[in-house]
Amino acid sequence: IFLFWSIETNGMNLRTAFSFFLSMTPEHNHNAALHLYGPPGIFAYDLQLPPEPHNAVRETNQETLRRLSHNVMKIDIGELTALDAYRLYFPTDENGATWGYCLETARITETNDILVLFRNEEEEGKKKKLRWLPLSSVCTKNQASLLYQVEYPGPKEDVMFEILRLIRDAFEFAADTDWSYQKRLEFYHAFPFEELHTREAVHKFRPVLFSCRAFTESIYIDKTTPKNE
Repeated sequence: IFLFWSIETNGMNLRTAFSFFLSMTPEHNHNAALHLYGPPGIFAYDLQLPPEPHNAVRETNQETLRRLSHNVMKIDIGELTALDAYRLYFPTDENGATWGYCLETARITETNDILVLFRNEEEEGKKKKLRWLPLSSVCTKNQASLLYQVEYPGPKEDVMFEILRLIRDAFEFAADTDWSYQKRLEFYHAFPFEELHTREAVHKFRPVLFSCRAFTESIYIDKTTPKNE
C-alpha cells in the first residue's frame, strides 16, 4: 500500500447534491440544481463522521495536495497503480467483508503504527461509512485475491486514475481555503465513487462538481477534461 498521512475541514455537505445530479436525466439543468442543493449545509444532522484519531499525525491540506499530485505523476509514468494505492479490501467488517477506498492515513505518534481512513462501498444492505482502521486489517487488491480468493468488483485502473486526478484538483481548492477535518470527511463521504464507472462519467462529473458553490469562491479550477485526454 502506498502510504500517506491525514486532513482538516468545515461543513461542506455534498452527499445529497452528488446523488441528486447523477440520477437526473441529461435534459435537466444540473448546475441550477447543484446551486439549489448546496453546499454548504444540506444534510449534516444524520451524518456520523469518525473523530480525529487520538495521538496521531494527520496530513495538512497542502500535504494532501502534494501527495495526490505526486501519486498522479507516479501513476502516469507507470511507477504506481491507482488500484494498489487507493483500493482496499476489509475482510473482517462487522457487516461482512467489503471493498472500499483508502483516502488518507495517519501515524500514531507513540508507536508509529499506521491508520487508514477507509470508506466502504455503498451496496444493498450496507451504507457507506468512513472509519479509521489499522493498516494491518486491510488488504490490497492483489492480497485480497491471493488470501481470500475474492473477485475485484471495479472500478478499472484507468477510471480510478481519473477519479484521483479529480480529487487532486479538488484539493487545490481545499489547500487554498484551508478545509477543516469535518469538511474533508464530508467531501470523501459524499464523493460518488460508485456512480463513476467510466472515464467519460468522471469527465462529465468534473464541471458538475466545480460548479458547486463551495468551489466557486476561491482560485480558478479547470472544469474541462484534462488536456492529454
